Amino acid sequence: MGRDYFTAGGRWRARSSKSSATLLKAVSAVAVTLAVAVTTACGSAGGQTASDGDGTPTAGGTLRVVEDVDSLNCVDPFQTAWTATRSVVRNVAESLVDQDPKTGDISPWLAKDWKISDDGKTYTFNLKSGITFSDGEAFNADAVVTTFEGDLATLKAKPGTVGGFYVGNLESVTKVDDDTVKFNLSAPNASFLQGLATTTLAILSPKSFDYTPQERCQGKIVGTGPFTLEKYDVNTETILSKRKGYTSPSPFSTNDGDAYLDKVQISYIPEASVRIGNLVSGAADVIWTDSDSPLVQNDVTQIKQSGGSVQTRSLPGSTYELFPNVRNGGPLSDKKVREAFSLGIDRSTYASTIVRDDYPVVSGVVDTTTPSFSKQSSSVKYDPSEAKKLLDEAGWKVADDGYRYKDGKKLSISFLTTSKDDGAELIQDELKKIGIDYQINVVTSAQYTSLSNANQYDVVSITYTRADPSAINTLLDTRYATFKALTGNTQTDADRKYLEAAFDKGTTQTNADERTATYQDIQKYISDNSILIPVFERVQDAGISSKVKGIRFTAESFSDYSGASLDK
Repeated sequence: MGRDYFTAGGRWRARSSKSSATLLKAVSAVAVTLAVAVTTACGSAGGQTASDGDGTPTAGGTLRVVEDVDSLNCVDPFQTAWTATRSVVRNVAESLVDQDPKTGDISPWLAKDWKISDDGKTYTFNLKSGITFSDGEAFNADAVVTTFEGDLATLKAKPGTVGGFYVGNLESVTKVDDDTVKFNLSAPNASFLQGLATTTLAILSPKSFDYTPQERCQGKIVGTGPFTLEKYDVNTETILSKRKGYTSPSPFSTNDGDAYLDKVQISYIPEASVRIGNLVSGAADVIWTDSDSPLVQNDVTQIKQSGGSVQTRSLPGSTYELFPNVRNGGPLSDKKVREAFSLGIDRSTYASTIVRDDYPVVSGVVDTTTPSFSKQSSSVKYDPSEAKKLLDEAGWKVADDGYRYKDGKKLSISFLTTSKDDGAELIQDELKKIGIDYQINVVTSAQYTSLSNANQYDVVSITYTRADPSAINTLLDTRYATFKALTGNTQTDADRKYLEAAFDKGTTQTNADERTATYQDIQKYISDNSILIPVFERVQDAGISSKVKGIRFTAESFSDYSGASLDK
């Protein structure tokens, strides 16, 4: 499924040996872009349910799931950054609150209610009683405090831990009484409540923290969820087992009691074609795609011909976008060249040619399921004539070979990536039409790190998933981003000054309407200044057998198996 938070270097995998010239002509082949929140002609998740069926669910059976290999090999909620593994977490461990996949609103889950202080620095939660972890330990204030103290200790020992993005400004967590807990922040953090709804800040049994962070990564975790983690091994399989006596369903769950399934068996297969073959042959009941590599047209056709269906939901957070380098003295330091570069990419053709016929087209700098999303037409506009005009104005003139030159230097833009990419080849052909030499530099991970650190690139790709507008902070705030150098290279000094002030404003605003307005202004600024160049909206695709019913998409487009069942 892909690294859910940050993916540097691109992960789109070539599915075909077609040349890029053929791709330009074969609009019926496949397609990649995105679209409105959750729609594809293959099937819609409606923002919530990935598989639907009539009648009463059948109890029992093992759901056979096939996914891409988890290269991060960690299932600890606070540490994992892999989409598929976060789905595992969601079925084992639960959170104080949950987020509505349709509206983005936050509702109580393990907590009964909460109160936020006027200064935005204290969150007090009243907890539900009578809930237990699957190891028999009680869910109470002590368990919440232990979880967050353990998470903060992990962050201190491992400063780059993914969960650090979710606990910004959190100083301490204190027990008021057995059923009340208080979170104390050093400064307001308007995204903190949404963070509490994520898998990242899920609550674990206190006994889980008897183990080291590495041992938790390898499966030593216990939650209050409908399944227990019987086995976690990305080299063989992961097994979730039904928990009897389950009593704490999400407010958005389709099932209020024990899971219908006895087990969920997850196998890991890196080759997309083999995963498809497993589903079509009946060897698998569900396949999940890499979040940056949706199902292509041929995949969809095979699945439908076998009687299955494809359900999708947009991943909140970033689109698949290119990060231009404006600080290496290269051509993209010129705003006109960045604008021309973006205007030379036909997102509609990209969607229908690289992915599938009905794939929605990207429409902004964040995906459409992101709260506070604002359509930014200028960031996804295709206008090669305007692109040529801008390049002329910038002094880049067309030579006999069709490429542009300035002061004897060719207009070359290097895309640094670690994987072969049919989509990049399509962009390469499109940019050639406006005189840009788009060079696809496929390197090893080690080379990628070396070259990016040495500032020897013009564009890279980074993606980040979170159902909160602060996803933009994580991408572009140079003070806190994981890839600080790559993030900083996207911005001039003026851009950085504006963004830091805007991010600080959005982080501290407690009024929802004002916060939305701030983040929509940020999206417009990013678009107007070509700080990010969107290519396609990322979606989470699921290929599902006709006998599977009731899989639900969460707000972060992860899978909830608590209401899933198998026809017999």
